[in-house]
Amino acid sequence: MNRACRFEKPPAFDYKIVRRIFQLFSLPLAVLLFAGVARGAVLSFRVYSGVGYVDGGDLSRTISSWRSYYEGRQESGFSSSYDLGEMHGSLELGLEAGLSLSRHWSLGLGVGYISQGTKGGIETRKVSRELITVSPTEQWTVDTERATSQSPVYGKSTVPLTLTLEYAWAIADAWTLTLGAGGGVYLGRLKLEESYQVESETISERPTDGGIVQYVDRLMTTGEYSEETKSTGFGLHGRMGLDLRLGPSTRLSISVLGRWVNMDNWKGTRREASEWQWVYGLWGDQQARGTDERTESGQYWTSDLAEGNGGRAYPVAVFRSASPAPPSKPADFNLSGLSVRIGLDFRFGQRD
Repeated sequence: MNRACRFEKPPAFDYKIVRRIFQLFSLPLAVLLFAGVARGAVLSFRVYSGVGYVDGGDLSRTISSWRSYYEGRQESGFSSSYDLGEMHGSLELGLEAGLSLSRHWSLGLGVGYISQGTKGGIETRKVSRELITVSPTEQWTVDTERATSQSPVYGKSTVPLTLTLEYAWAIADAWTLTLGAGGGVYLGRLKLEESYQVESETISERPTDGGIVQYVDRLMTTGEYSEETKSTGFGLHGRMGLDLRLGPSTRLSISVLGRWVNMDNWKGTRREASEWQWVYGLWGDQQARGTDERTESGQYWTSDLAEGNGGRAYPVAVFRSASPAPPSKPADFNLSGLSVRIGLDFRFGQRD
């Protein structure tokens, strides 16, 4: 089984992540509140949710490359299906606390949660028949079949901690245009799981005076595979929005945000547990079975899969304990892209 393309379901709501967000956010928020109260400034709190498009970097290219690899693999007796979407969509939610610096300028400290996921299925089948002549009186027919089935599911979550300088300009009685820019730290986590099954069978037959003699070699393997890796990245962002005043201290906020974030050095652990059953011998009269388990630490690297289409190179991300043969580099699963957000602002202090 190829381990370069493994994906996991989007994670369920994790209260540990929420607790971690509040732990990271509590001290900076307390400092911001104290500074605001001390100088009588306007404080604001914005809660938002949104959707976005993320480039994905090497992760998206890996999914696309494997699709191209299977589509371009031209072999007699080979067939495949690849149903796995690239991981471009994202769901976002977050909270931002703002402190006014002047009539138009303010400083915002934000924390959020970005979730991405994809899942699908990959199946392959290859059959062949070979006629082997040992001597004029001894001839074998060898039928070989190999089938694989994978159920990849992928989930990625990111906690951004951002600082934004924003300029506000009233363009009508109830409407305000906002322009902001800043940077932040991004805490990322990938979790991957996959159920798989591999079946291979070779049946060798030889006609004799007493009938057909058949030798069987059949192996079936089923297993569960998982990976969990983490990375911390840094990035910049810019945004433009419109605020609609709903009341003296409440506003509806609609904004578009552009983000440039690289995230490499994804390090963690992979685990695999499998069961196998082997049937072999004359008429398949022998059997054996067993289990295998392994755990390994490592990280994601980019490498080229030089197969199919006459040796064409397909760039993919692979999990390894050490760097693969060059050229390779740590994989970058970036978070660069655009998002659209809708939120509510609550203001305390001076009223409009």
